[in-house]
Amino acid sequence: MHVFAYLDPGSVSAALAAVLAGVAGIGAAFRTFGSNLKNRLMFWKKDEPAPEAAVTTASVDNPEDKSTE
Repeated sequence: MHVFAYLDPGSVSAALAAVLAGVAGIGAAFRTFGSNLKNRLMFWKKDEPAPEAAVTTASVDNPEDKSTE
């Protein structure tokens, strides 16, 4: 039994375009939903709130720092 197979160049480029579109779609979906997915997968790592900067009132209350007009 002889099998004659022929792949048209157009069909190969269509298959390549489909594969590249799938890769681009996966990348776009990960970029869109990736942070949400990462937070769900890394549920044991809780983000610690950043320590708030101590507000000093010395520069506000000190009249020497203000320029006289």
